Amino acid sequence: MLPAPYRLRDRRAFQALYQAGQRRSGAGLTLLFQPMPPGCEGIPSQVGLAVSKKVSKSAVRRNRLRRRLREAIRPLCPNLKPGYQLLLIPKPNLLTYKWPELQAEVHRLLQKADLLVDPSPDPEPS
Repeated sequence: MLPAPYRLRDRRAFQALYQAGQRRSGAGLTLLFQPMPPGCEGIPSQVGLAVSKKVSKSAVRRNRLRRRLREAIRPLCPNLKPGYQLLLIPKPNLLTYKWPELQAEVHRLLQKADLLVDPSPDPEPS
């Protein structure tokens, strides 16, 4: 589970990201992001997940993917630039990714969007 300050839960924030957020896409994942509203400077970036039935009709598979994505983003949360709202949207092929590939995809997408404070190199697959 993500630490509470890093969780994005507000429905209006999700809708605002879908409507006006900047988009970066990778092979298995799409990232929507935008700065937080004025007056929220210095607040840690918040991350949300949207795993639709297009990814899989099975709730078990969707929930497992959600847990894996949360765990992949958790260690990166302290390195996120503050003051952003992020939404990760997986594509159906992300279900086939091994754990190191999933971690690398999340890291690569955050680097592509320039949202990491300390852009360290991609994690090496083990």
